[in-house]
Amino acid sequence: MNRDHVDAALERAFSAEELGRWRSSLGMSVEGGVLTVRFPHMYFADWFDSHARQRFEDALKGTGLDLAYECRDGKRSRIVREARPASQPLPFGAEFIFDNFLVNNKNYFPLASAQEVAQSSQAPYNPFVLCGESGSGKSFLLRAIANARSEQGREGIHVACIEDMHELYSSRSDARKFLMSMHFLAVDDLQEIERYPYLQGEMLALFDHFHLHRKQMVFACSGKVAGFSFLTPKLKSRLEWGLTVTLKAPDLDIRTQYAQSRCRERRLDMSKDRILLLAQRFPDLRNLEGCLLKFWAYRELVHDHISDEEFDNILNYLDDRSVTSLSAGQIIDAVCGHFGLTQEEILSAGRRHELVFARQVAMFLCRKHLGLSFPELGRAFGGRDHSTALYSCRKIEQLQRDDKSIKSMLQALTEKCLAMNETSPA
Repeated sequence: MNRDHVDAALERAFSAEELGRWRSSLGMSVEGGVLTVRFPHMYFADWFDSHARQRFEDALKGTGLDLAYECRDGKRSRIVREARPASQPLPFGAEFIFDNFLVNNKNYFPLASAQEVAQSSQAPYNPFVLCGESGSGKSFLLRAIANARSEQGREGIHVACIEDMHELYSSRSDARKFLMSMHFLAVDDLQEIERYPYLQGEMLALFDHFHLHRKQMVFACSGKVAGFSFLTPKLKSRLEWGLTVTLKAPDLDIRTQYAQSRCRERRLDMSKDRILLLAQRFPDLRNLEGCLLKFWAYRELVHDHISDEEFDNILNYLDDRSVTSLSAGQIIDAVCGHFGLTQEEILSAGRRHELVFARQVAMFLCRKHLGLSFPELGRAFGGRDHSTALYSCRKIEQLQRDDKSIKSMLQALTEKCLAMNETSPA
């Protein structure tokens, strides 16, 4: 099988227009029964993974070739997806592998423990509980464990968050039987079980079954299990039977590693001083990623070289030093001041039109500036359901597109929040 056969297979699966958009950007070579595909940068690799990879691999089924994906960063190649039959992609996200987890002395123990759980067939730490703040990497490790298990050829792996568990039990009468048929169970966002008290009884039944049959359970949660007063004593004691590890929020060392890694992947020329400045300024990896993406886009769309003046202008435009340290309380205060309401009214169950609208505006601004998930938004606003937060954000998003006055109001509230934050004590 040579390159001509590969090209012929792709031409049968894709139109000439589709191939014209991305084929020339791929480097491909065949050696030893492995087709190696090389991407020019990670951004293109991410696009390819979402939009073309599955059809690409389907087109090459039956060729007898294994596939390997590499990304060139100038000095080295990094395997994005190791050679494997095209029909067996990593089921829980290709990026969730242990090699991609940034590690230092502060989080080495959680990583080493997770790798042991992934490799052992005896469930030595059962359950294995990952605790940590949002963005600390607990969900990453949970999925990395599940992916590592899947690479060993084990079937019966189930990964879900509490919301997924609730939907499963709501839609299937045999949900308990289905879950008990699994060999590995991983549950994320365990703290959300407070919203579904009935799941505690189900979790007890699952726990006893998995523990008795030495089948591994992994849980991840924001906060510490010992502090969850809403858990029944039986469930809490069972969760404390196994090994609990706590991941720390990414420190400066981890944030610097992360920025360096993303710059290499995107071939973004960033000096050590600039990387250090960004790592210091953005304590949250999600905000740091968004900042790096803006610099990459500027480099791709405007100018190959980012001067010191342009760098400062982009950074000042982002103004995330203030935004990232905002709190939901500050945003709610700003909205209350604008509408002449109190925090108690915003967080209450009141349904007056002006009250509901103000609450939706506050939710939208918290989502935009703090990056809160919809369940987190619901909790911040009086324990509301995540679907209420989702609806509120979508409604305000639509209104600001249709009504310039609402867009101006949102901009004024944003400026007010930033001004409040700048004058608050550090």
